Amino acid sequence: MKKLFTIALLFMFATGMVWAQNEKYTQAMSDGIKALNSIDREKPDPKTLVDIANRFERIAAAEPKEWLPKYYAAYANVLLGFVAPTLTEKDQYLDKANALLKDAEGIAGKPNDEIEILKAYQSQIHLAADPMNRWQADGEKFQGFLQSAKALNAENPRIYYLEGSSLFFTPEEYGGGKKVAKPILEKAQQKFSTFKPETAIHPDWGKMETEWMLSQTN
Repeated sequence: MKKLFTIALLFMFATGMVWAQNEKYTQAMSDGIKALNSIDREKPDPKTLVDIANRFERIAAAEPKEWLPKYYAAYANVLLGFVAPTLTEKDQYLDKANALLKDAEGIAGKPNDEIEILKAYQSQIHLAADPMNRWQADGEKFQGFLQSAKALNAENPRIYYLEGSSLFFTPEEYGGGKKVAKPILEKAQQKFSTFKPETAIHPDWGKMETEWMLSQTN
């Protein structure tokens, strides 16, 4: 009886430790995502983004079996690849994002639509940094990653957000423009209206940007 009681006590203690650890992880992730969502979208501060990326990397070091910290660190580095002042700095951030995404993919252990979408976003920003020299290679990568994401989960709205944004910012003489982008962005908006992230800390970005671009197409 005493032995049974001791085993039950140890089980309760271990369960409590796991619960407390999970709660601490979720809170750290929620705080990081809140900071990420609070950045000035029109003029993001690079230093703030570096701090956020470092925060997620610290969570990743503490939680090596979780892929989301690496994912969000990669996302922050993709945003840095957009706002950095020089091509060299942009590429450094985008290369780091690429490495973090490979780590996240390895931890996830199976194909993941959100990771494929973020790979596409990394390719899109890499192309935008030097379009004259990168449009062909990065354009193919961008489309390939989005097709992979569609094969995994065609209901993910960020697929159509990225497709629409690519057309939105492509000049009309090259097949893009607001008019061409509008139906794709409307599809993204419709998908966002029904999309439910797996948990409160899973990816849920792109809706605000989709709505802004749609407002510019009228």
